[in-house]
Parts: sequence; structure tokens; C-alpha cells
Amino acid sequence: MNMKKTASLLLSAALCLGAAAGCGGGDTPTPAGSSPAASGLTLPADGGYKTVSITPSADKYRTFYEIFPYSFCDSDGNGIGDFKGITSKLDYLNDGNAETTDDLGIEGIWLMPIMPSPSYHKYNVTDYMAVDEAYGTMDDFKTLVSESHKRGINVIIDFVINHTSRKHEWYQKALEELKAGKTDGYAEYYHFEKDKKDTKGWKDAGIGGGWYYECEFDEDMPDVNLKSEKVREEYKKIVDFWLKDIGLDGFRLDAVLWYESTSIQDSVEDLKWLYDYAKTVKSDVYMVGECWSSSGNIAEFYQSGADSFFNFDMEGVNGQVVSTINTKYAKGYAEYLQNWQELIRKNNAAAIDAPFISNHDTSRSASFFKNNTTRKMAASLYLMAPGNPFIYYGEEIGMTGSGDDPNKRTGMYWSSTDTTGYVAKIPGSVGVTKPETGVAQQQTDENSLLSFYKRAIRLRSQNPELARGTLKAVDLGKDSVSGFVTEYEDSKVMVIFNVGTTAETVTVPSTAMEIKEVRGYLLCDSGDVSAAADVDPFADLTGGDTKTTSETSAAADVKEPSVVGAQVTMPAYSVIVLK
Repeated sequence: MNMKKTASLLLSAALCLGAAAGCGGGDTPTPAGSSPAASGLTLPADGGYKTVSITPSADKYRTFYEIFPYSFCDSDGNGIGDFKGITSKLDYLNDGNAETTDDLGIEGIWLMPIMPSPSYHKYNVTDYMAVDEAYGTMDDFKTLVSESHKRGINVIIDFVINHTSRKHEWYQKALEELKAGKTDGYAEYYHFEKDKKDTKGWKDAGIGGGWYYECEFDEDMPDVNLKSEKVREEYKKIVDFWLKDIGLDGFRLDAVLWYESTSIQDSVEDLKWLYDYAKTVKSDVYMVGECWSSSGNIAEFYQSGADSFFNFDMEGVNGQVVSTINTKYAKGYAEYLQNWQELIRKNNAAAIDAPFISNHDTSRSASFFKNNTTRKMAASLYLMAPGNPFIYYGEEIGMTGSGDDPNKRTGMYWSSTDTTGYVAKIPGSVGVTKPETGVAQQQTDENSLLSFYKRAIRLRSQNPELARGTLKAVDLGKDSVSGFVTEYEDSKVMVIFNVGTTAETVTVPSTAMEIKEVRGYLLCDSGDVSAAADVDPFADLTGGDTKTTSETSAAADVKEPSVVGAQVTMPAYSVIVLK
């Protein structure tokens, strides 16, 4: 066992989460029609991509897509993305027709903050019941929500309740009251203390009298006192507005770990209050929280009853996905998925995991995966996992970006030949490399990263057991090939991953599942990884796109999987879904 594999095992053991399962992904479609696999089960044409129908989601389980409105699509040419721009691209995300395969297959979108704010990122809100005019009007936003719903897309927005802007009316009134010697009105909306000193997390309020205010993130983001009943009444009105009046489907909750500085359980109580109230307004409201912390802390937040929390153990260069690909040790990944699901469901029986590999605060995944083979494999690992995966806009076309936050939030690259809708400049971004091709070019390339994402998302949607089922890891006797069985409503499917550089044949234990059907498969190999190389997926994280020199296909020996009895032969870098 190499050192990387040992480190991965120790990390997983330390978290008491285990590790395991594998990968897959694929671009290259099979020839038209079905093919018998070595006298075994028939492989579906096109890997199952076009031959298996899907039923649009009617519950909280969905594949989500994160959008930074500033960067996504500029409808009027003023250099800033807007609601009308997003609306114009909804058919790219989901055209509302389950039988078509041209769209990405997204069933939920998360919009980063849309409320008025003095910053470009808008995480310091000045008015909770309005939209920033830079993005358009409230009518524009209502149209976006309506058109999304017509296509089966749920819409959630960032709800930043940990702090406001100093320019918010509440804060301005609080300062006025403090100067007048009153402490039980708006001053109660925030955390003010005397003689705290100008230290990290606290700043001089600038009104004399020795008053300081708490601001854990930034001095322009005073922390809100969420234990105040007055504040809670305000937030009830705001929840009513967005869920009742506007018709939103839920919220992404920013910085839940910081709701209270006293203890996690105090923050959990705040979140439980918010979620319980939101359910009285909309019974099927969906909430996903950001707890950027250890797995143990994330699991604890599920005690609030909220649906989902982002799985930070998955993302980034130190995450489970990268570790699995880099060490070629699939066996630990399925065990990790099983142990993690068991842990969060222990804290909340209805828990829905929220896996992702990058977002607006992290280096983009294409910045640390060198080539499309590893990018596709990474997508397979988390898109086949249970829960609600969150795809960061541009991930599906290989957009890069790292370092300062603006570099991670640059304009969606719609075309390499047409700048219509492209947001060329984000405040503060520098030196970000564009993909070689944009959406328009990748749409017509069957081997593109975008085409792969379409296949993977559709395969996920075709098999509701993947998102919703109870997962059990299956040991297939090899390090680089592993899998899991997931059961939902008395139906079982099995996912097998091969994260290695060579084809492998494994035997599915009879105790795991009797194989009756190949539901679909994905091939990750893009011919940009050498079978002889010890593949390191990492680039230098400068935001550039490192190229490999090898043009040797790692999966040249086996082009597609085969299933004969209980034996499954997997090409290198592939995934298969069995039933």
C-alpha cells in the first residue's frame, strides 16, 4: 500500500467514517442499438443515456446547479449578469421535456445572494425583501421563478441571516438608539458590548461610549442576534415573503456554524427554529446549510431537522473524491458513503446529503484535475452518490479558477467564438484561464466534458434509487474496483466503479444482489491519461489548465463493460449501474 493510500485510510478512520466505492463517468457512446456483452446481459444503447426514460422529480431529491447571477449571463450587454440572462439559459439547464437529451437535466438551481447589497458578492444585505437592481426587477425575478417551475426546476436562494450590512436599516437604527442610551430596541438585533477592544471578530461601533459590535466575517457584516424574539419575528416576515408571495422552493443558508459563538448546539437551535417555522409556511420547503467545518460538526447540524448540509468532506484537494482518484483506492469510498449516510440519518432520519466538489468559495475542480478523464471520474464519484449533488456553474465545461474569491466566480463561458451573454470581468478577478471551448462547442462534441455531465446526470435521474436509497458498500475483492447497493421502495440497484488504469473483472457476491439488468454505464477515459503513468490529478492551483503529454488511451484493452452471470468486466475509469 502506498503512502497516499495509507494517509487516506488514517484520515477516514480518524473521522470514524470509513471510506470506499469507486468511480466512473463517460463520454464515448456505444454504437446505435444494443449489443450483447459476451453472451451475458445486453448493454443498453448509448450507455442507457437515451434508451431509459425518466420521471421528473416530485420530491426534495434533485440535482442542483449553483449560479452566481453576476457572472452567469448578461442579457443587456452592461457587463453584469442578470435575471433575464438566467431565464434565457433555462433550456440549457432543463428544457422541461424528460424525453429530450440536449439539456443538462438540472432539477434545482441555487442562486447566490440576490438581495440589495453594497458588494459585488452581495453577502452583506441591506434589504431582505427586495432584489438588487443590478440583477433586474422583482418582476424579472418572478418571471425567472415561474419559467423555472414550468421546466420542473426548483429555485432556492441564498438566505444570509448570520449578519447584515452596516447599511441595513436595522443596524443604522441600532446605532441611533445606542447613542441615545437605549439598548432594548434595534440594539437588541445585534451583538453589542462595551469595552470589547478592537480585536478579531469585534470592531468599534464608532459612536462613543465604548460600544463594540461583533463581526466574525468582515467589519461591514455585523452579526445578528438570532436569539432575539424581535429578530425572529422579522425573519418570519421575510420567510413569508419569499415562500408565500414569491413562490420560492427554499433557501441555502449561509454560515450556519457562526449563528452563535457560544456553541454548536446554540446554532443548531437557531436553525431548528428557522426550519420549523418555514415548514409551517411551505410544508415541502427545502433547506441546505453551509457548515464549513469537520464532518462531526456537519453531522451534528442534522439534529436541527434541516434537510441537507454541504458535504465538505467530498470537495477540494484533500477531499474524498480527490483521494479516491489519486490513490486509485475505490474500496474505501463506498464504505465512506455508507458510514456517512448512517451517521447523518442517525441524527435526522430524513437527512439528504449534499455532495459537491467545488463551489464559489473553493478552487474550481478543473483547476486541480489535470484532464478530462479525471474530471469525468470525479463527476461520476459524486453524481452517483446518494443525496442532492450540487454542480457549480461552469464545472461541466471545465472552467478553472483559484486563489482570491473573484477568480473562482468568473463569467460562464458560453462560446469560444461568440461573446453574447459573456461577463468578461468580475471585480477583483485576475489571470483566470478560459476553457479551450465553451458551451456551444462542447454541445456538439460527444466526447466533451459537457456531454459526459449530461449522461451522468441523466443516468442518475433514470435510477431514483441512487439519490434516495439506503446504501450498503460491497467488497469486490480489489482496491481499484468497488461498489455499493442502494435500495429504495423495494428496488435495488448496484453501482460499480473502476478508478484504476486497467480493466478489471470482479464477481458480485450473491448476497449483495442478483443482477438482472444493466441500467447504464459511463466511460471516463478521454485518451488523455497514460496507462503506464501513476496519474496525479493535481495541477498547480494557479487557475491554469495543466495538460498531460500522453495521448495513450488507458482503457485501450477493454472498450466497454460486460456482465456474464455474476462477473462484471469494467474498463479503466468506468462506472456501471446494475439492477
